[in-house]
Amino acid sequence: MIASQSNPSQADQNAQAELLEEEDDQQTPEPRARVSLRKIYQVFGRHYKKYWKVLAFAYASLLVTIGVEVLSPWPLMLILDQIVLQKPLPEKVSFLSPLFTQSPQFALLLLALAIVVFALLEALFSYFNKFWVSSTGDRMNADIRERVFGHLQRLSLSFHEKSRSGNVVYLLTQDVGEMKGILMDFPQDFLRSLLSFASYLSLMLFLEWRLGLIACCVAPVIYWVTRVLSKRLKKAMRKRRERESNVASTLIENVGAMALVQAYGREETEHERFRSIIQRSNDAQIGAMRANRLFGRIIDAAVIAGSATILYVGGRFALSGEITPGVLVLFVSYLRAIFGAFEKFSGLFIGLAQARVSAERLLELVENDMVMQDAPDAVAAPPFRGRVEFKDVSFAYKPGRNVLQNLGVVMAPGETVALVGHSGAGKSTLISLLMRFYDPQQGQILIDGHDLRGLKLKSLRDQLTIVLQEAMLFRQTVRENIAFGKLEASEEEIIAAARLAEAHDFIMEMPEGYDTIINEGGSNLSGGQKQRISIARAIIRNTPIVILDEPVTGLDAKAESKINAAIQRLARHKTTFIIAHKFATIANADKILLLEEGRPSHYGTHEQLLAESAQYRELYELQFGWQKKWGKSEEAANGKLAANFESVEN
Repeated sequence: MIASQSNPSQADQNAQAELLEEEDDQQTPEPRARVSLRKIYQVFGRHYKKYWKVLAFAYASLLVTIGVEVLSPWPLMLILDQIVLQKPLPEKVSFLSPLFTQSPQFALLLLALAIVVFALLEALFSYFNKFWVSSTGDRMNADIRERVFGHLQRLSLSFHEKSRSGNVVYLLTQDVGEMKGILMDFPQDFLRSLLSFASYLSLMLFLEWRLGLIACCVAPVIYWVTRVLSKRLKKAMRKRRERESNVASTLIENVGAMALVQAYGREETEHERFRSIIQRSNDAQIGAMRANRLFGRIIDAAVIAGSATILYVGGRFALSGEITPGVLVLFVSYLRAIFGAFEKFSGLFIGLAQARVSAERLLELVENDMVMQDAPDAVAAPPFRGRVEFKDVSFAYKPGRNVLQNLGVVMAPGETVALVGHSGAGKSTLISLLMRFYDPQQGQILIDGHDLRGLKLKSLRDQLTIVLQEAMLFRQTVRENIAFGKLEASEEEIIAAARLAEAHDFIMEMPEGYDTIINEGGSNLSGGQKQRISIARAIIRNTPIVILDEPVTGLDAKAESKINAAIQRLARHKTTFIIAHKFATIANADKILLLEEGRPSHYGTHEQLLAESAQYRELYELQFGWQKKWGKSEEAANGKLAANFESVEN
């Protein structure tokens, strides 16, 4: 039995792969309708405005580079025809005759110097062009990454709850990185290839129109191949991007749950799951590479066929004397350049197909309107006294499944209100509505008579403070984590807040005191220490309304005692909401709101609920009956109460 768990059968692995395929279908949004390049440039093109002067110099350098490239083969043609073979100049280029009025040695010297000058000019202006384009592309990528990050901060909580963290990370790293290709490299290389092709083809038609027409015949073939295969390549690249983001999501998820994986002995199972996801990502990558290679080889075949035809026809023209050997050499040189432009076109559209996948994924994000926005007539919130009223409030995350129904309750300024109820009763939803992470579908939430939807969001949240069950700390110094609650806080305010939160003493015992860097996830702190820093961060805000979401859950008696003392200081003279399971906390509240299936069952003092609510009385008697029967401490009884709540949830 154990062996079968550690080494899944082939059938199990196939079933797991099918399940992963279904998960991908569920988690990966359906591709939006085809997005035009024009739409992409409309949304992201505003980033050009900041760098238009640099780009003007870059494109001017590009024009000079193309001009020099077009002229570079001419000295070689003139040396071969007019100096070596002593042919007369063709009428079409008779304007160059003054060059050969001097001795052949002088003309040879000038033409040799011209080759060197052309090479130096091409290298110099090509360097300027590439440097300015590349550095500007990197700066634009940074601007887009900042823009996307800022938009993520404004997106509603419902968006973040539905999104996989690995996908968001991939968007901000890999997908943003591809934007340089579509915003800078593609326009630059497309213009370069187009101008080069037009210049070379014009000169070929000018010198020998029949050979120029043969070169033109290759263009429709390449256009058709590009049009047909780029769709296939784009589809393959989208699948590759989605599966790579799944790899990132799984990796982040697994690293975050490493303790659980090891504690449950699931290392092999998780390894097998990751191997399956990696394999599917690799399959998608191979599919994209196959489409890429097929695209390139067909273009190569068209170019080779065109080159062979022109060389054959041009060679016959040279043998019959219709063109000079120097003109044939010039054609061969232009031929290489013009077909190089063709190949560049094919590479451009391959790169464009890849970049468009990333651009469309980013477009889906930046155009996502799941943003909690201020109403057009919203006003800044005045200083709150702290009177909170839920007026006939109903809310549902999904239509037809209300989490809160007809909630009507009033909290007076300075009151401490405990929210009690089974898991899923709507306690956390009530808090989310108060923080305006969501808006109710029905009813109003009022603070001091002001509807929250009529207040500017930032001015509202500036007067609310929340302490979560799991302390969220950043990988910064202790000082910066406390000052997160008030960015302009002075050193004295930070220390005072830490003292009130019972945190100053253990902070001073840390290696660098307030300058100690907190590890990722707070791994260099105990649970109680993390929570006390979190409470110090809340104290320094000093807002009129405070929200506490089970801040002492999972802590030992000593840590709980210190945190309860810190909470009392934090909540003094403030309207305070406490989500709690422990009756030691619940009973001390001024009012208790008992929620049942999203409805307010009872609202009053501890004594009133004991007298009026059978459910509340049953929970109370269960806790203290356990304590009396088994002689357990109140902490143990409270733990039994919490377990009862969890058993109802399960």
